[in-house]
Amino acid sequence: MKRCAAALVAALAILVTAGCTDTDEPVKPDPSASSVPVSMTYDEAYRALPMDGTEKLPIRWDLSQVQDTDEVLAARRSLVFLYWQGSQTDWTPIIPIGRFLYTDDLYQLVFAPFADVTNNEDPATGPLWVKTMGVEKVGADRATVTFCTDTGYWRRAGDEPQVRKDRAIVESYEMHYVQAGDGERRWLADRHFAIDLKRGPKYGAECTKWARHQP
Repeated sequence: MKRCAAALVAALAILVTAGCTDTDEPVKPDPSASSVPVSMTYDEAYRALPMDGTEKLPIRWDLSQVQDTDEVLAARRSLVFLYWQGSQTDWTPIIPIGRFLYTDDLYQLVFAPFADVTNNEDPATGPLWVKTMGVEKVGADRATVTFCTDTGYWRRAGDEPQVRKDRAIVESYEMHYVQAGDGERRWLADRHFAIDLKRGPKYGAECTKWARHQP
């Protein structure tokens, strides 16, 4: 239902301004909140992601500017997950995969409450074009990966079928290199800046110039 989609967007907006790691009491993981099979591995979860999008939401990548390192690839997976989820009406097979892409605190706070949604009435369609713009490393275990996303033809079900005016979106993912659920250290997203106001001045002009694609 539409209010579920709106609630998820609102939850993400909270994280953009505050960040789940800033809360006084971290949200503790709840194993019962996910329907992901216990036997599923991280590699299987990665393979389940449609990295080039779907028929309804094709994603076209420009990886020419930044090397596709482990943290960049992890951020790209997180981006794909969000847009893929937003394009579907049944979230039950999708949301649990987020456990393999996001830190436990972020997953439990933002995604787990929507794991049972089967009737999202406000899906989105594409196509999308995404370019990796830059990576900011903060030590050995933190990095922020920034993308330019051309959303010119991306629209919600209720939107008019016309080219979006504000189509060039500078968005970023704050990545942490942490010990994941399988005991291995992995890059996981801990925060999403849906519109990155901090890095917008740096990449905005270039993003606007680039985001002029045609289907």
